[in-house]
Amino acid sequence: MGRKLAIVICLVAIATGLYLNGFLTKPPPPPQYGDGWWGRGEKPTGDEDETIRKFSIQVDDSLLEDLKVRLEETRMFGPLGDTRFHYGVNPNYMQDVLKYWKDSYDWRKQEKILNQYDQYKTTIEGIDVHFVHVKPKGYPMRESKPLLMIHGWPGSFMELYKIIPMLTDPLNHGGSEFDAFEVICPSIPGYGFSEDPHQQGFDTLDAARIFDKLMTRIGFDKYYVQGGDLGSLVGSLISRIQPR
Repeated sequence: MGRKLAIVICLVAIATGLYLNGFLTKPPPPPQYGDGWWGRGEKPTGDEDETIRKFSIQVDDSLLEDLKVRLEETRMFGPLGDTRFHYGVNPNYMQDVLKYWKDSYDWRKQEKILNQYDQYKTTIEGIDVHFVHVKPKGYPMRESKPLLMIHGWPGSFMELYKIIPMLTDPLNHGGSEFDAFEVICPSIPGYGFSEDPHQQGFDTLDAARIFDKLMTRIGFDKYYVQGGDLGSLVGSLISRIQPR
């Protein structure tokens, strides 16, 4: 009797494990591709302007001066006794951070780094979508592979800058010409230089659809996709709504 009970318990456990891992259930249907409008007001009639516009980061001096004034006028409070970082960022540490941003940080230098790669904007579903587009040079023997790379949260397209040379110039980074990629790094709407959605309800599925439309607009009907953190959610949804 005891042996039979043990066998039954084992079978039930195995069946439960299979069920919880989806082996005994049908996979959920893929999400619908759908459509959206995230611009201001009502969606206009007619076709959307699909122009891809060259873009570069150029922050006006007046904005930098305004930021410096805001930093100088920051009111700091004293830390709690012997708390270090137990109650958030220690104000003494923030004083050093504030001084660095006010007196040492060189935005113009950073601006040049950001502008080292070609950047563009295009309007999709009513909002401007910013993206970096880097093509490999000096690889005539074969076409490169298009790769959509999506940043995480909190983050921006810049977190991908260090790997772009390795992907677009593999011969100088230990690879072969067959490792060359054409890299597209968009900013998720509401991040970086992509416009904020102006309607409620924007989610990762909408970001996935917008980025798929972006790749189609650039000229790719098939492409690779990579993402980290929030970008991995968007990337996985792209593979489900457009499994090509």
